[in-house]
Amino acid sequence: MTRLSDEFRTGLELAALAYERALSPAARAYLYGRGLTDEVIARYRLGQVDGSVAEHVSYSGMISMPYVTKLGGVTSLKFRQLASDKEPKYLTPYPTRIFNPIALDRAEALGYVAICEGELDAIVLDALCGIPAVGVPGVETYKAHPEWKEMLRGFSRVLMFPDPDEAGKRLASQILSDLDTAHVVALPGDVNETYLQIGSDKIREIAGV
Repeated sequence: MTRLSDEFRTGLELAALAYERALSPAARAYLYGRGLTDEVIARYRLGQVDGSVAEHVSYSGMISMPYVTKLGGVTSLKFRQLASDKEPKYLTPYPTRIFNPIALDRAEALGYVAICEGELDAIVLDALCGIPAVGVPGVETYKAHPEWKEMLRGFSRVLMFPDPDEAGKRLASQILSDLDTAHVVALPGDVNETYLQIGSDKIREIAGV
């Protein structure tokens, strides 16, 4: 991955900070509807694009999801549509990175890590279910970043939470092929839907943690 300049990192940090402060009641209600609390929203620095940064004007009104690392701070931003009928739901002008790598420190202490498709699912697992989780956007992007599987190879258990669709099956199959410590955690829906239906304790029980 290309090393980011200090100037670029500062720009991302300032944008993320502005968007955190701009989170509207409607956007906050959307996140509440996904099960997130004010504490979780603040912890993951979720916000809303307010048009204050010229290069992000075309994403105005969308949820801002910063990609944060322990040492580098904000290294990327991804944006999500609030309206469920707008496609594509996720957009970013930046190269793809793995989401929530900070969780790997806690995963090392516990001996297991979860991987799922998408930022909100990773946040739900990590913050609301107590399962350290990282997010990737799909199988093709995962295959394009062989360093990600090397990052996960040292864990005694890799818990794969696939989306319940064909794309999710392909991602799960690829991860199972790459990592001999990986196994699929089969939920009735995606992570976020399942959390809202049955709660964190049941998800942890199904995952065996």
